[in-house]
Amino acid sequence: MENQWTARPWKVVQGVGISFLVIVVLAFIYGKFIHHPLRIWLADGEWCVRFSPDGSGKVLYGSECDR
Repeated sequence: MENQWTARPWKVVQGVGISFLVIVVLAFIYGKFIHHPLRIWLADGEWCVRFSPDGSGKVLYGSECDR
């Protein structure tokens, strides 16, 4: 019995390309409209990140940024 399912290279490339674009667009929408403005709103318009020598970072809000 022959295998009826064969991968067509151009269709695979199209599927991967479209999937990649959808992921990039969704990540942009999440970062631009959902995640970022919420953090600024919670911080009353101010937020910053303080990095430690070991490379870890801590997000600070409002007056914490002045220290």
